[in-house]
Amino acid sequence: MSFRVVSRVAGLGALTAAGQLLMIGSLPTYSTVFDPGTYGEYVIFVGVFTVVSVFAGLRYDSAIVLPLSDGPAVSLSGLVMSIALAVSTLIAAAVLLGSSPALEAYRWPALAVHFGYGLAAATLIGAMQRCLSAWNVRRRRFLWMGFGQFVFCLVSVVAQLSFVRVMDQLSALIWGFVLALVAQTACLSGAASTVRRELSSGVPPLRAMRLAARKYRRFPTYMVGYALASSVRDRLVQVALGIGAGADIVGRFGLAYRVMFAPNSLVYSAVSPVFFAIASRGSRSSVGRFAAALVEAAFVALIVPYTAFAIEAPALTDALLSRKWHGTGPYLQALAGPALLLAATCWLDRAFDSFRRQRVAFSLEASFTVISVLFVAGASRYIDAVSVVWGFSALAFAYYWVYFLTAFVACGFPMSDYRRACGSGLLAAAAALILSTLAHRVPALAWRFPAYGLVMAAVLAGWIRYRGGADILRLLVLSRIDGAPDKFTGAANGAKN
Repeated sequence: MSFRVVSRVAGLGALTAAGQLLMIGSLPTYSTVFDPGTYGEYVIFVGVFTVVSVFAGLRYDSAIVLPLSDGPAVSLSGLVMSIALAVSTLIAAAVLLGSSPALEAYRWPALAVHFGYGLAAATLIGAMQRCLSAWNVRRRRFLWMGFGQFVFCLVSVVAQLSFVRVMDQLSALIWGFVLALVAQTACLSGAASTVRRELSSGVPPLRAMRLAARKYRRFPTYMVGYALASSVRDRLVQVALGIGAGADIVGRFGLAYRVMFAPNSLVYSAVSPVFFAIASRGSRSSVGRFAAALVEAAFVALIVPYTAFAIEAPALTDALLSRKWHGTGPYLQALAGPALLLAATCWLDRAFDSFRRQRVAFSLEASFTVISVLFVAGASRYIDAVSVVWGFSALAFAYYWVYFLTAFVACGFPMSDYRRACGSGLLAAAAALILSTLAHRVPALAWRFPAYGLVMAAVLAGWIRYRGGADILRLLVLSRIDGAPDKFTGAANGAKN
C-alpha cells in the first residue's frame, strides 16, 4: 500500500504536539513544586540514561527498519534486548552491592539507590521501546507512535506531580519518568506480533543474532560514537556550567533547553519515522528532493514563532514561572537560534543510516563535541554562564548548518535543492527578524501576538509568491510512502549504489 506522507506526518505531529504542549503547559506548576537544583539533578539522570541507552543496544535498534524481510529484524531485536538485559542487570547489581549492610561505611545514600534502580529499570524498558518503535516504522504504524509520544508526556506529568506527594522530589521525577516509559512501550506493543510469534519458541538462535550483528556492524562501529558524542557533549556543557555557578544554573539551563528544543522533539518524532521509511527504500535524487523541500518548508514555518518567542522570553518567563525560576529568559534567548535550525534538520540523521554514511555523521559529531566542550570549559573560567551559553549556541548554529550541507554531500543528494533551501531560509530569516523587531515595539503585550501573526503571514506569503513555496508544498502533499519508484520507493537493488 502507499500512504500520503503529509497525512502520516500530520497525525504524528498532532499527537506529539499535544504531548509537548501538555509538558510545556505544566511548567508553571513544576516551577512551584520542584526546586531548580533538584530539577538539575533530574536533568543529569535523564542524561545518564541517554548515555547508558547507547550501550544498551549498541544502536542495533536503528537497523531493525532496514532488512527487507522480518527474519533479520527479529534477530536484531533479540540482540538489542539481550544486550540491554545484561547492562540493566549490571547496574542493578552495582546498586545492590553499594547498598549492602555489609558495606555500612560506604553505603550509598537513599537518593543514589533510587537513581541506580531507576536507571536500571529505564534502561531495559527504553531498549524495548526503541525496538518496538522500529517495528512500528516497518509496519507503517506511525499514528501509534504519535499516540505513544502523547501517552509518555501525559503519564510523566501526572506521575511526577503525584509521586512528589509521597516521596522526595528527585525520586518522584525519576520514577515518574520510568512509569511514562512503561506506558509508551505498552502503546507501541501492537506492532510486535511478528516478534512475539518468532519468540514464542524462545530467543532467536545465537547464530542468527551473530550474523545480524556482523551484517549491520556499521551501527555500533560509528553510531555508538555518534550518539555518545552528542549525549556526552550536553552533559559536559551542563557540568561546566554547574561547576562555575551551581546546580541552580544547570536547572535553569535544563528548563530552557526543554522549552526551546521541544519543537525539535516534536518535529523529529513526527518526521523521522516517515523519513526513515522513505530513505530506507528510496533513490538518492528523490530522497534529496524531499529532504530539501521539507527543510525549507519547516524553516520558513518556524522562523517567526522562534524569533517572537526569543524576543519576548524574559517577560514571559518572569510572568509565568515562580520567583525562584526568574532569570531563565536569557537562556531561552540564547538557545533559540540552534533550536530553530535543529528543528528543521534534526531528522536528517536517518539519511546517514539509510545510505551507510554513519562514519561521516560520527566524524561530524565528534568534532563538534571536542570544539564545543573545549570552548565551554575555557570560557566558563572568564565569563558568566549566560555569555557561555550564547557562545555555545553560536557554535551549535554553525554546526547544524554544516550538518545539513554534509548530509547532502555525503549522501549524494542534488546540491541545487540544498542551495534553494538555504536561499529561501536566509531571506525568510531576514524578513522575520526585521518585522518581528517592529512588532515588539507595540506597547501592549496583548497586541503584540496579533502583530507577530501578521508577520508570520507576511513571511509565508512572500515565500509562496517569490520563492515558489506553492511548488514545495505541492511536492510534500503529493509525496507517498511505498508508491511509484519516483515517489520514494526505488528499487532495492539500485537505491543504495
